[in-house]
Amino acid sequence: MAGLILRRVLFSIPLLLGVSTLTFLLVEAAPGKPVDYLLGDHPVPPETRARIEAAYGLDRPAWARYATWMGRAVTGDLGWSLSRSRPVTRVLADALPATVGLAALALAIQLVAGVALGALHVARPRGAADHTLTFLGLAAASAPPFWLGLMAILLFAVVVPIFPPSSSHAIDASSWPLPARIADALWHASLPALVLGLGSAGIVARFVRAGLLRSLGQGFVVAARARGGTPARILVAHAGPAAAGPVITLVGLQLPMLVSGALVIEVVFGWPGMGRVAYDAVMAQDLPVALAAVLLATFLVVLGSLGADLAQAALDPRLRGRG
Repeated sequence: MAGLILRRVLFSIPLLLGVSTLTFLLVEAAPGKPVDYLLGDHPVPPETRARIEAAYGLDRPAWARYATWMGRAVTGDLGWSLSRSRPVTRVLADALPATVGLAALALAIQLVAGVALGALHVARPRGAADHTLTFLGLAAASAPPFWLGLMAILLFAVVVPIFPPSSSHAIDASSWPLPARIADALWHASLPALVLGLGSAGIVARFVRAGLLRSLGQGFVVAARARGGTPARILVAHAGPAAAGPVITLVGLQLPMLVSGALVIEVVFGWPGMGRVAYDAVMAQDLPVALAAVLLATFLVVLGSLGADLAQAALDPRLRGRG
């Protein structure tokens, strides 16, 4: 276990370095300059513009600004947000809980729907229901997230106004009792979480289906069936645990993917999370925030992959020497 953790930590160092470098180059190559966002449409004398650039270090070469940022990031100093006039760590700390909460709710929806659909696949393999569910799952996974979000708002917030179309809480929710505030937050999070979760539930269903079909043909399942085990018991007690390995890996990767992939959904639904912050930072060429947001998302992917490997190693001791 210790060796596996050490290998993954060492592997994450060049990964984080490469991702941060690529993000810096992409944002740096975008048209416009950060000082243009700071000044807006107000004309200023050239000397004033030069003083602002010097104050924020924007007059330095790109490689020097990146080297300075990287040196400070190693010590935990992620810099100053140009567009929000606050420390980057504070910006991300304020936005991360909203994203994690939304992603956790979406993951729960994804697991429940995915496992249920996968079991239905196995109950009627290669039948009409199997083909229909496969088509719907692949269609949902292939559809662009922004389109799914817009269609969900149109159907369930405009045509049939069940959910609110945007925001994370009601305008006057701060004056409500705690149970009412929690219920209101869940109500506002339901529609974006459903879009995030159901959009990927088909992938989980395919993993569950493949794992169950493979496990049902194994000798220990055949022996359990010969001993008179009921189909439900065979599925839950024998085939299910044997098929859990790939699903555990997928779940470990899905949570950070949901966190990082919530960017479009948060923009569409006006959700005040990390994805919205990253989007606004890229539009404003706020490099410190954009770099920190991408690094955090990459770290969550590495952490999720490590957690999945540790869970699998705990279930199967044969995997503890791998990595």
